[in-house]
Amino acid sequence: MIPEHQLRQIALFDELDSAELLRLGAVMQERRVPKGSYIVYEGDPGPSMMFLFEGKAKVNLVSNEGKEIVLAMYEPGDFFGEISVLTGEDRSANVVALSDCKLFALPGEEFKMHISGENGLAACVMKQMALRLRASSAKIGDLVLFDVYRRVARTLKSLARPKTVDGEERLVIEERPTHQELANIVGTSREMVTRALKGLEEDECIFVDNKQIEFRKLPL
Repeated sequence: MIPEHQLRQIALFDELDSAELLRLGAVMQERRVPKGSYIVYEGDPGPSMMFLFEGKAKVNLVSNEGKEIVLAMYEPGDFFGEISVLTGEDRSANVVALSDCKLFALPGEEFKMHISGENGLAACVMKQMALRLRASSAKIGDLVLFDVYRRVARTLKSLARPKTVDGEERLVIEERPTHQELANIVGTSREMVTRALKGLEEDECIFVDNKQIEFRKLPL
């Protein structure tokens, strides 16, 4: 049984009423995954949706040669696994814990039974899937239309979160990814990312302070 006050921290559940959350919480299970472990593997059966309550995770694909491509980064409040649950197909990518994670698992059969009688959750999932499709389309467009310098800038903006600094709200990455992690997200080499970051800093698009990056503007 997952209590309502914890489910309220999952963005997908923002618009659901207490009665619907109570029914969902009754059929969900808590799961803990240590840092560095795989939460799901590409190609495995996908019997449940997963909701990230604590920690961070990444979605990736790894080639036979060991090259990694990062498709998305997840933070507390995010969810994944809906495609496998809806289609009945195997997982399309890996999800790896970047820190110790606490998750809530909603079995696929329970999800299907729930949405057959409740419209709230189904509508929320459809909305979020549409937003993710838009984000994927934007990322594909970036790969086609922009050079590495601009792709790195747009990636940093997507990773940044609002934070009040000296009385002003700014976009900040609290723990910046390594150059290799950025390269895996952007789809380029670590050396190219290093050059791009240096250029963005020189052009005052970003300000780097130890492990923190303050995002200031997109390059022209």
